[in-house]
Amino acid sequence: MKQTHSEIWLMVILSTFFWGSNFNAGHAIAGAVTPLTAAAERFALALVLFWVLRFVWGKAESTLRARDALVLVPLGIIGVFGFNYAFFTALHTTSALNAALIMALSPMVSMIFSVMLLKVNIHGRQYAGMLIAFVGVTLVITGGDLRLLHIAPGDAWMLLACTVWSLYSVGSKKYAAHIPPLQFARWTVSIGAIALILAALMVEHPLSSMGQLSLTNHAILFYMGICGSVLAYIFWLKGIYFLGPNNSAIAFNLVPVFTLLVSLVFGTLPNLVQVAGMLLVFVGVIISSGWRPRIINNRHN
Repeated sequence: MKQTHSEIWLMVILSTFFWGSNFNAGHAIAGAVTPLTAAAERFALALVLFWVLRFVWGKAESTLRARDALVLVPLGIIGVFGFNYAFFTALHTTSALNAALIMALSPMVSMIFSVMLLKVNIHGRQYAGMLIAFVGVTLVITGGDLRLLHIAPGDAWMLLACTVWSLYSVGSKKYAAHIPPLQFARWTVSIGAIALILAALMVEHPLSSMGQLSLTNHAILFYMGICGSVLAYIFWLKGIYFLGPNNSAIAFNLVPVFTLLVSLVFGTLPNLVQVAGMLLVFVGVIISSGWRPRIINNRHN
């Protein structure tokens, strides 16, 4: 069934909610499980569900060619393995809100990659928006003292996660626009999941450590695997496919908002620097997108 423009935007916003709450979920289990093991369990669940859905729904969306592997494999490694290893590593040493605010730079980074890969033109307001958002994130990672050039390890890992995710988003439009979103998500998640599982088996001890996790931690990883991986990836890639990376990336400024709301529900209050940084990021993304409120005049004859 064909989705309307509004339904596609709703999917994109839902994906940002799932990812926003993922920062809270990932931070909650950071002390109980190592990065590769957490990512491996999350995406093992996602891999199984993707292929269950594939066989329930019937035949594949399109016929892939052998050369498509040259696109799917690197994008799966970058967007799933690379992003999630950096994501879980970051949350060991930075807060959920800090990580989400850094991730909110994704529209700006996606815009830069769009210029490089899609030959998109950047206008003056977009440069201004990127500068404002960058100042906002700089406030967060320096703790409000702009004289400090040192970046905490967790924030540095999150900057890396933001970069590889933006490359994955724009790369999917550049190199895999001919592959339907669900099929693209299934294959890239599967490739990334296998890489995460193999890396965890080689570097960590996932089988023994998973057996020691509480049911609560397994439930959190289950949520991250189903909502934060399967549903979020499908919804986000539909947005990329139908709206383009520039337009759908605008919604990414909602990620730290949802992270903040979830944090508030669980009793964690942001500090003034985080609030100021979030406002600057939000304003920067709005300016870059060129969004303006519509004024509707109802004229009666």
